[in-house]
Amino acid sequence: MSLDESQAPLPADRVGDRKADSLWFAGPMGDEDRRQPLTRERVLAEALMIIAQEGVEALTMRSLAARLGVVPGALYRHVRNKEQLQDLILDGVLAEVDFDADSSLPWTEQIKMLAHRLRVVLEEHPGVAALLKVRDPLGPHSLALAEAFLAPLQAAGFAAKEAGLAFFLLIDYTIGFAVSSPRISINEQRVRDAAIRKRLHEFFRSLPADRFPTLVALGEHVWVDNRDERFTVGLDTLAEGLQLRPARGAP
Repeated sequence: MSLDESQAPLPADRVGDRKADSLWFAGPMGDEDRRQPLTRERVLAEALMIIAQEGVEALTMRSLAARLGVVPGALYRHVRNKEQLQDLILDGVLAEVDFDADSSLPWTEQIKMLAHRLRVVLEEHPGVAALLKVRDPLGPHSLALAEAFLAPLQAAGFAAKEAGLAFFLLIDYTIGFAVSSPRISINEQRVRDAAIRKRLHEFFRSLPADRFPTLVALGEHVWVDNRDERFTVGLDTLAEGLQLRPARGAP
């Protein structure tokens, strides 16, 4: 029985021409064909993707394992539990914050600079700010962030208790802004759209002036594309208020 041409053996000098067609002459499996090994870095990167796409609530060990194409038990070789996973994610994100502040600057400028940097990093990782509301960040980069905020407050003469209050006021404001007013929210997208914004302003001006006189007058100045300005003005106001407090309270 004659061999089909596709089955016939090739001369040795022509084996390479048909190696893709033959298991016998196929080379070693390339890196692109192998399953990517599971590492802690891969686990954390995929967890960040889930949070960004679906929110913190969607991140479970089971959902993460499904995304990685492994059984849930495989994850426990790299993280002990969901809580450690969240802590590692937080510390990895906070590692991106530039903690260095020029100590020659006024302390108010130092803390505002740090708050702006923290907000930028949190917004580059949608959803992660919400983790700061459920986990107490105690990783090395989390601690470095706290140190960076507290040092200028202490140098400014804040009593111990007042420094603690000021620290959490700044952190809560920055995290709260990122959580409650994310740049990807429907409301933020709405006011960025000039046509929608125009319709909103027309709506406010059309309201019954006897029932909503203030909205008629001010509505178009409230629903505007000014997210960055809102954060900056709020932070400036906090810093101005804190300037009145260093001498208050007991150490």
